Amino acid sequence: MNIKKEDISKLDYSTIVGLLNEINRPSGGIKVIQEVCVQTRIDTQSKVLEIGSNTGFTSINIALLTKANVIGIDVNSESIENAKKYANNTNADVKFLNASGTQIPFHDNHFDLVWSSNVSSFITDKQKAFSEYFRVLKFGGYLIVIPIYYLKKPPQNILNQVSGAVGTKINIWSKDDWINIVLSHSEKKHDGDLELIYESDYIYNDRKDFIKEYIDIVMGEVKGFDKETLESFKKRYAYFINLFNKNLKYCGFSVMIFQKRLLRDQIELFRSTKVSL
Repeated sequence: MNIKKEDISKLDYSTIVGLLNEINRPSGGIKVIQEVCVQTRIDTQSKVLEIGSNTGFTSINIALLTKANVIGIDVNSESIENAKKYANNTNADVKFLNASGTQIPFHDNHFDLVWSSNVSSFITDKQKAFSEYFRVLKFGGYLIVIPIYYLKKPPQNILNQVSGAVGTKINIWSKDDWINIVLSHSEKKHDGDLELIYESDYIYNDRKDFIKEYIDIVMGEVKGFDKETLESFKKRYAYFINLFNKNLKYCGFSVMIFQKRLLRDQIELFRSTKVSL
């Protein structure tokens, strides 16, 4: 991509990640991918779709852990090209396509597992997106939703800056808000339902003491730009990383696994919370 130094300060986070080839991980990283693979029991016969595959970390590691048939889709063509290179370098048999989560180019009831990490936060028409996830999922298959949500209200200036960074308005949603939007969609369908069968909750660690070292590591691997352009990229990238670290102090995330069924189970009365003794 040809880009002028003066335009770098206007780039959003997704574009920066694609240009710098940051290996973009889901919340919880490889451990969360392992957790989902174990809980859903996917194997070599499973067909998996990742929505918003970015630079390919999740799709590739699902394939490496399970040997499943994995496809990743993303709207950013630069990220798709980087994901293909990453797959080739890791000897992972994964396909990557330039496509949107609101218009998935596959037929109904096609996948055993559909993975949507936090990408749904950035999609304006969430109802349409979840309708598409539901449509391409097989009966008995699993929808993985791993959203970042707010445990306490952030300062408005941080919320505004994060919205600008990702190119869409960020709402102060709770975990229950995410569960409700997924389940309320399936309540309107006549061709199946979704059941929340598994959930685990996490909070983020403050990483401010490691940020400078991390940025230096990522920037040290960037090739093809002159020194001044690299410095402009580094400044813009550092802005995003420090902003997100501030924002995540107010956030948590959950691994939520929904199963597509003909009918949802009757509502539970006596629910429980896992504790450590």
